[in-house]
Amino acid sequence: MFKNKPTSIVVLSVLIAVFIFGSGIVCQAAPKKGGTIIEAMGTEPTNLDPFKAARRPENTILHLIFEPLVVINDKLTLEPLLAESWSGNDDKSVWDFKLKQGITFHDGTPLNAEAVKFSMEAHKKGSGGKFITVVKEVKALDENTVRFVLSRSYQLFPNDLANFRLCIVSPTAVKKAGNDWGSKIIAGTGPLKFDQWISGDRVILKRFDDYHHAPSWVANKGPAYVDTYVIRFIPEPATLIAELTNGEVDLSDYVTGRDVKRVQQSDAAELYLAKSTAPAYLAINCDKNNYPYTDVRVRQAVSLALNKKAIIKAALAGVGDPLYTPLAPTVMGFDKESEEQGKTVNGYDPERAKKLLEEAGWTDTNGDGIREKEGQELDCNFIAFTIVRFKRIAEVATPMLQAVGFKVKTQILEPGDLYERTLKFEHDLLATSSVGSQGNAIDDLVSTLHSKSIGTVTQWSCYQNPEMDKLLDDARYQADTTVRAEALKKAQMLSVKDQVVAPICNAMEIFGYKKTLGGVDNYLKHPWCFNQVDAFRGLELWQNR
Repeated sequence: MFKNKPTSIVVLSVLIAVFIFGSGIVCQAAPKKGGTIIEAMGTEPTNLDPFKAARRPENTILHLIFEPLVVINDKLTLEPLLAESWSGNDDKSVWDFKLKQGITFHDGTPLNAEAVKFSMEAHKKGSGGKFITVVKEVKALDENTVRFVLSRSYQLFPNDLANFRLCIVSPTAVKKAGNDWGSKIIAGTGPLKFDQWISGDRVILKRFDDYHHAPSWVANKGPAYVDTYVIRFIPEPATLIAELTNGEVDLSDYVTGRDVKRVQQSDAAELYLAKSTAPAYLAINCDKNNYPYTDVRVRQAVSLALNKKAIIKAALAGVGDPLYTPLAPTVMGFDKESEEQGKTVNGYDPERAKKLLEEAGWTDTNGDGIREKEGQELDCNFIAFTIVRFKRIAEVATPMLQAVGFKVKTQILEPGDLYERTLKFEHDLLATSSVGSQGNAIDDLVSTLHSKSIGTVTQWSCYQNPEMDKLLDDARYQADTTVRAEALKKAQMLSVKDQVVAPICNAMEIFGYKKTLGGVDNYLKHPWCFNQVDAFRGLELWQNR
């Protein structure tokens, strides 16, 4: 069975109805309890501390262990998870959240307001801080009521707390663990609890028998069906696909475009394809000290030099659509007009790229193919993750940039080295995608383009523009919905004009799974199953052995 996920919300509603009523879907057998599910990941986490995590490998595992206060349901509206209800004062600068009672952490500690206060204060200092910059103070009013005092009025604040990165942890476990927190001791409220991390091999999770608070759209409201959930690290793509297609692993979303046909033709595995909310692009370092990339003409030349369709075909086996803005068209709040503008700015036109570089004073004076200006060569330090899709994008894009006169040095780096260099602004280009996308245009733009996000592993472009900051702040904080919408539209148009990233593609999330795996349809019916509801994958799946 091979499914394609529609992108419009209207069509998504139809898809959900198809899942519910079973049209064209083979009914699955009744859930089976017990046994083990094995998921394959192509990259090992660097840590499992939710206050430090910033990468896909960490978050994929942490989503199974931890939970936030609220969640976005399958109708794309907010729904309680750990919270029971919430309310704001008249100007929405103070919010009170009532917690569900009877929920415990995996270490037996009860969920209470002090745990929420502890977690949010730790997030403020950690990798999740950029999501809650508006929070001035967190107070535990009583055992089950927590108050958020904001620095300004903010009607959409509860939406921010639906981010799985802002999960609630057991303070008791953190204090007890000391330096072992995030490696040997980990305790959340999610459907699966941490058991063991065998470095270089796997993470082992166990069913949390006291779990009973799943959200409305999840079929299984209680403990996970499986006894054990194993995440294996298989860095070699060919080995990962071999184990998926011969049935040694049960599922993986590390299937690349080049592997689609092989999995489709397998007797053991099936595929699900969904248009991603995390776009792939080249982030351009336009820090004030990074000449010549401070010149928008040079940045635009980078984008015009790139044949998106050719990159998608060669690097991603044709799986994905060309992208023309820093946002995926699948996110809420996406502006079609900015996409049309992006097509004129970001379309493939190497001759125009050359003219722009000429206008900026970069010429090839000696005929060696490399442009110079005032004795300086047009250098391009181009780096990419070892993650297969980014590595291949960099490899295919490099000769395209060279063809218009850039002197390109391409380096494929392990995450630790890459983060160290990018946080020191030592790159010119980075092949990447938006990280931790929440399926919302304003969230993605703030992470990618707001100056307050500089120094995080989302604002790779080191971009500072007071006009953009104000637009993004208005789009998030203004009380008037019309003002917010107009600011968001203008921010998207400005993102295209300033050419801070060179868009490549709206990639596809590719989910491969064993045919004997049950509960897949229940899990996949959520419109954003790959970035909103990874946690509930552990609840829904079982093995038909």
